[in-house]
Amino acid sequence: FSVGCESMGFPLLPALSGGFLLIIAAMLQVIKPGAAALAPLPRSPLLFQLNTKVLLGEMSKQQNRKVTLDDFPDEHLEKIKNEGYDIVYFLGVWQTGEFGMKKSIKLLDCEPCMKGLPREAASSSPFAITDYSCHVDFGGDEALGRLRDRCHGKGLRLLVDFVPNHMAVDHPWTKERPELIMQGSENSLNREPQNFFKVGDKVFAHGKDMYYDGWEDTAQINYGNPAARTEMENILKKIAGLCDGVRCDMAMLMCEDILEKTWGGRLAPPGQPKAHGQFWPPAIKGAKGVNPGFLFVAECYWDREYDLHCQGFDFAYDKTLYDRLKELDVGKVKGHLQADRGYQMKLVRFLENHDEERAADTWKDKMQNLASAVISFTIPGMHFIHDGQQEGRYKRISMHVNCRDKIENDVRDKGVAPLYTKLIKALGDEALRNGHWRHCWTSPSQDGNPSFERFVAHCAYTDDQKLTIVVVNFCGHDSNGHVGVPKEMEWVRGRKCILTDLLSDAVVCKDGGVLLGDHGGLWLSLKPWQSHIFQVTFGGKN
Repeated sequence: FSVGCESMGFPLLPALSGGFLLIIAAMLQVIKPGAAALAPLPRSPLLFQLNTKVLLGEMSKQQNRKVTLDDFPDEHLEKIKNEGYDIVYFLGVWQTGEFGMKKSIKLLDCEPCMKGLPREAASSSPFAITDYSCHVDFGGDEALGRLRDRCHGKGLRLLVDFVPNHMAVDHPWTKERPELIMQGSENSLNREPQNFFKVGDKVFAHGKDMYYDGWEDTAQINYGNPAARTEMENILKKIAGLCDGVRCDMAMLMCEDILEKTWGGRLAPPGQPKAHGQFWPPAIKGAKGVNPGFLFVAECYWDREYDLHCQGFDFAYDKTLYDRLKELDVGKVKGHLQADRGYQMKLVRFLENHDEERAADTWKDKMQNLASAVISFTIPGMHFIHDGQQEGRYKRISMHVNCRDKIENDVRDKGVAPLYTKLIKALGDEALRNGHWRHCWTSPSQDGNPSFERFVAHCAYTDDQKLTIVVVNFCGHDSNGHVGVPKEMEWVRGRKCILTDLLSDAVVCKDGGVLLGDHGGLWLSLKPWQSHIFQVTFGGKN
């Protein structure tokens, strides 16, 4: 799944089609006669990320032939849906080029997670894109459209990447539309060779953020040029006709103030006015005009989540929660969960993805891993699970390779997988998926033991009185105390409550008044990192 790299020159790829043709193609693609209708997403959708080139590479080896997206089995899609997922995210479907491949070969002896791999394992980064057409090795746009239709047939939405900040250094624009790429001078190249490169007689900037040097396989798009914004908006419209949503790489880099801080005067295109205003609102509006249900998911850092929500994003990464869980700091975790509920419903909760270390490597204790996952995936927002996380894989896959180790060499603790199996099944609980989320109150045992403060406790309920209570002892010590639901759930009073733990099948019976605070509340004693997801059913009046 790599493009050959015998020549050191840039490939002469065909230029991107005109904006008008892209829009027409998108409109023809988005609605097909007889297409399966999708149910509305739940309030807290569950997403499963797959690495396209790795999975198709494994299938090719198994079948001893080259496979495409058309060969990805319906049975696998059905399994994903039956496990409770709403969205499947195929990472890295777009066309890449020769320069990215050369960089990946160079990294084989440098990057820790690539050392020792053979040359044929190298593959261009999926974030150095030469054309927003599905990779020829994967079957092209037609195969991607058929995959979307097959996903719909199983009740799944298809998410793909959009990389707004940059293209590949060998993208046709460097030769055919150089005004769309951020330009520099010979002095820039001599002064900062790590941030600039030359094609012909023109000097261009590598894609970068405010804090680090450029990515050498990328070319920075100039968002000061109105024509560049129009081209990127048209690409989004095309994608909206092929898929159901995009995960937008480093989406905050498009915020107007960040563009200014990063590039300053270079944003002004020669001989014409500089574009002003935010890029995302009109771009999102345009894509949703093609496909009203099209999802925008922002990879986001630097506390820009709220900004991107305001600009139209449906969801934005919650890196703050990830970091606080990684620190194992229960106070910081609980503090983060005090944010406005409406804001929290638009966050993406994750313990790993293609950029982060594997959860099984970050939380080497499987009970810490489970405790962090229970917190992340039972609070409001989109819940993001990366393929291999649910199996306990611990080796991160570089974006510059097309393979991963065999599972028997990639799992330290076989006890992780059964824990995730139970958790993912529990996430199908209707209150957790579609209910109203509330904090539970906690209080000490009669002896005043302060260990109750280590509990992370919350609940979710539906309008038809389905109730689920989650309690996690996010600490390496035994903890005990009382837990109760908010007074707004007065409807549990006087009813026999049967609490079934979806993680262990343990059953506790209590009067509803106890859940509201009678006799101090529901008393629990939890072992280090122990978690409960109590599904509450009612056995009538007491």
